Amino acid sequence: MQFIHSGFTRTAIFSLLGLIAPARAFTGDTTRSGPQSGFVGAPFAKYSPETGFAGGAVGLYYFRINADTGSLARPSSVSGGVTYTQKKQISTGVDYDFYFAGGTYHWSGGFDYKRIPFDFYGVGNGSPKDPVDNYTPLWRGGDAEVTRNFSRTAEGDGLDAGLAVEVRDDRILASGPGGAIAAGAVPGARGGLSSGVGIVAMYDTRDNIFSTRAGTYLKFKSMFYGRGTGSSFMFNRYDIDAREFVPVFGSHTVALQGLVELVSGNEPFYTMAQLGGDVNTRGYFQGRFRDNDMAVLQAEYRLPLFWRFGLAAFVAAGEVAGTTNEFTTAGVKYSAGAGIRFLVVEEERLGVRLDLGAGKDSSEVYLSILEAF
Repeated sequence: MQFIHSGFTRTAIFSLLGLIAPARAFTGDTTRSGPQSGFVGAPFAKYSPETGFAGGAVGLYYFRINADTGSLARPSSVSGGVTYTQKKQISTGVDYDFYFAGGTYHWSGGFDYKRIPFDFYGVGNGSPKDPVDNYTPLWRGGDAEVTRNFSRTAEGDGLDAGLAVEVRDDRILASGPGGAIAAGAVPGARGGLSSGVGIVAMYDTRDNIFSTRAGTYLKFKSMFYGRGTGSSFMFNRYDIDAREFVPVFGSHTVALQGLVELVSGNEPFYTMAQLGGDVNTRGYFQGRFRDNDMAVLQAEYRLPLFWRFGLAAFVAAGEVAGTTNEFTTAGVKYSAGAGIRFLVVEEERLGVRLDLGAGKDSSEVYLSILEAF
């Protein structure tokens, strides 16, 4: 869950409340080596030419559903944020992650409503440094995954599998006159309904879902959009997310991740795979590079510093392409950076992070709840 994402040359942050001491309140049974529930969050304020002054808040509430006090049941959580701007634009979203029956069933997903300007750099791996267009979308929708556990491991959930669904309605409220979107030169330029169903499978041995120090996470997801699901667009998407967490000494951790997203069919530009943002190839504006297919590799070294503070250093390499045949070694985009970590809830390893990432001709700052991966 991201607090603030801003480029040095585009956005000036005037105030930020609660970075080091977010709101914290615990309730419920505390016999399980620590609190069974709690909250972390903060308000913020920022400024950009497209929005004027903007303010909002973000937070995460975690809890356990019918958990045994002696069990290692994973925490459920609900997180959300809202931004409202001087120009009466709004962006809000809620994510949820529920574990039932001691982790036998898992239900996760989210809801979004966004009406706020967004820079568009075009489609493809060779997009320019500066945006070629700016558009204001109206995005309303939600997604959900419901899985059942089939094989438990000593750590983590083990093997889960189930169904996934997504329904989102997009409208383009405004775009630059004479630009690619206004001219209808990109798929989805007029908006439409993207509704799909699919299957999902996960293998998870992570020791902690908020900040992992050891374990493996593998996820495969396949989604199908078409007339049968009521979608305005017909395409299939296949996602692979592979992570490995290696403790090296003490509480130091090497975190590795590989991401692959492949699409066949006619996908709208606003659902395409995107490099950049606060979770992959940090250092690039989210959506700076977008296309049907994407491949990303990233690594992060995490170490404690003192008290509740920690440090992290990260590197990433990624690329987008129209088809898998278009991936080339010359087209790979690189980024690197470092950040500060602060544990708000030590017992759950739940914290906030402040990252500075840099790519080619690009720098970004991210203030977020939870690790990037």
